[in-house]
Amino acid sequence: MDSSSLKISRAEKHLSDLCSLLKRKKPFSYCLETNFKTGERATYAKKNEQVCNQTAILIGDVVHNLRCALDHVYWDCTNKFAKSEGEKNKIQFPICNDEKGFRESVLTGLPKRVSAEFSDALEGLKPYRNGGNLKLCATHDLDVLDKHKLLIPVGDYTSLSAERMKALVPDFPIASGEFGFGCNRRDIVWSIKPMTWTQRRKAKIPPSNIKEQELNVTVNVVLRSEVGEFNEPVDAFLAGLVSEVKTAVQVLSAAKP
Repeated sequence: MDSSSLKISRAEKHLSDLCSLLKRKKPFSYCLETNFKTGERATYAKKNEQVCNQTAILIGDVVHNLRCALDHVYWDCTNKFAKSEGEKNKIQFPICNDEKGFRESVLTGLPKRVSAEFSDALEGLKPYRNGGNLKLCATHDLDVLDKHKLLIPVGDYTSLSAERMKALVPDFPIASGEFGFGCNRRDIVWSIKPMTWTQRRKAKIPPSNIKEQELNVTVNVVLRSEVGEFNEPVDAFLAGLVSEVKTAVQVLSAAKP
């Protein structure tokens, strides 16, 4: 197996590990807190810092191996056509801002020397941000970002609704309509009838008089960063990057002289 395929296989292994992690543990949840002494109730988002960090590491590993796969296949196709060791040392899969820059700064150089077929194959991949292949560009941009900071996942609470909350918590104070759910300490606060000391003791309420309950709601894990907001669930988003890089590797490998 060639090195680019090995890198893709490694990315797929990390993605599989990520999917397994997200099935076993939740980076984000939504909870109901009740103070049975005062009668105050509140709903709020909750973040599991350890799981978020594990998720971030795996996201970075997937992205990095995919970016390496692009560099490996590009090197394999072009290194024999470099005019000097200096040019050879700078070989990497190109990502540009727009088509004009790509044509002027990339296609006229090394790809043209390889072959017209290879140059056409690379051009067909549209490795530029404005009007081009956003998945290939995201693979590059996220990899660059991951070199300096973790790719932190975010909880997407937009799928929650008042109707869903009312079904889970019958005394939830809002029956319908629009309002915000998010990563706040408290989103909605309301009151119920407090329990007496005897009632709390009989119900085995803890000494703090406060109980937390995780609600059965789906909180999607998404990736939002300086290089873009990717609102698709992170496992599906990364699977899309894997598929796109696989296609790019196949296209360039088929055009190799």
